Amino acid sequence: MKKSISKYILVGMIAVGVTSCELGDFGDTNVNPNQTTQAIPSSLLTNSINGLKGTIDDPTGSHYSQYLANSQYTSADNYQTIIFNYGGYYSGVLMDLEQIIIMNTNEETQVEASLYGSNANQIAVAQILQSYYFSFITDRWGDIPYSEALNIDEGVRQPSFDPQSEVYAGVLATLKTAQGNISSTAPVQGDILFDGDMDMWRKFANTIRMKMALRMSEVDPTTAAAEFASAINDGVIALDNSENIFYANLPEAAFQNAWFARFLTRRDYAVANTLVDRMQTTANGGVLNASMDPRLPEYADPTDIGGMYVGMPYGLSEARAGAISNSDVSFLNADLRAQDAPNYIFTSAQVLFSMAEAVQRGWIAGDAEALYYQGIEASLDQYGVADGYADYITNTYVQFDASKAIEQIVTQKWIANYLNGYESWAEWRRTGYPDLQPGEDALNDSKQIPVRQAYPLFELNLNSTNYEAVVARQGADGLDTPVWWDVD
Repeated sequence: MKKSISKYILVGMIAVGVTSCELGDFGDTNVNPNQTTQAIPSSLLTNSINGLKGTIDDPTGSHYSQYLANSQYTSADNYQTIIFNYGGYYSGVLMDLEQIIIMNTNEETQVEASLYGSNANQIAVAQILQSYYFSFITDRWGDIPYSEALNIDEGVRQPSFDPQSEVYAGVLATLKTAQGNISSTAPVQGDILFDGDMDMWRKFANTIRMKMALRMSEVDPTTAAAEFASAINDGVIALDNSENIFYANLPEAAFQNAWFARFLTRRDYAVANTLVDRMQTTANGGVLNASMDPRLPEYADPTDIGGMYVGMPYGLSEARAGAISNSDVSFLNADLRAQDAPNYIFTSAQVLFSMAEAVQRGWIAGDAEALYYQGIEASLDQYGVADGYADYITNTYVQFDASKAIEQIVTQKWIANYLNGYESWAEWRRTGYPDLQPGEDALNDSKQIPVRQAYPLFELNLNSTNYEAVVARQGADGLDTPVWWDVD
């Protein structure tokens, strides 16, 4: 700032005829004594946690996963958008977290930084959050800038793209180290996710590891099995809904549920017929009965006319969708779009279904059938309808069948992960379950459900050499090039 003000003074002095070069040292003239000159780690952490909600409540993932279908603007159902921007993650939350790591590592700043929690805990938490974001980004785009992406001290302006396999290896190693470095002493400040509970940060890290290990099931099952067992052994979240991880939205505009805001301006996000038809197995006028999934009334509102649960046909053109009255279809449940409704990141049901699949694959010991049923019960309990469990599991398509166990487990996980759209899209790409069909009026070239998203334009324009290299290695930069772990 001193350099900047001297420049303008010099210009002014020349303009009035002063030619002396001895301008002097203005010292702290331009320094505000009431304003910090150092980033505050706790504020950086809070800001980075605030970014988590965007990984869950993004509607595109819920369209790809066929949780939702638009009744007016159907371009998301029909895969019209090809290019998606990840720049905000790198310049925002990832860079903020990198600053926390630097401040708690640098000898000149680590003592002051330790006022906001031990250096080791702050570094570990920042690494865990970075790992979550990197895993989210790579699952959408495949190969991504990773090892060079945050090298701000080295002045890297055009980072290379790391193969997704290497991103996974790096993230898993970081998570394992970070969770091992956490201690209960001097917890971090600015923690709006776990309120300084360092044991929950450890469980968060291990639950991410569990998820990522399962993602590798088809491409590298040996490594996947070892990583999954290691994560479970180190400790994931509890299996009784007491430690579900969620972003807590607040009843105020600055931190409100995105679904609340969306419904303020238009009524467009209907529940897709794909999900409603799966959850409602009998044509009984929409009346709740033993054959209906008891979560359906918690997921969807009944129609305005008739009080039935009717899914919006998925993937129609705007003209065809516009011909269907809003009164004839079910929209997102009012409780889920309340201003302070939470966004679930990891739930007990998700962990139980993951463990059931791991047992079925022979990765860990246990009873896959028992874990499957526990996952269903945990999901029903999460939504306050556990009393419907006994009737629900009498449905033939719910009853466990070892010959199609993986399909049943993943399909039930899909139902349980409602609105965690990008997570369910990744699971569908990995397994092919549930059996989702593309939108009837798809607008993309292949007319198929996307399997990745295209890089932002700034990579092509400002990082062209590395962009061309990654496209040559990974494949065409579009919606139809599978990522590394998607081998189907």
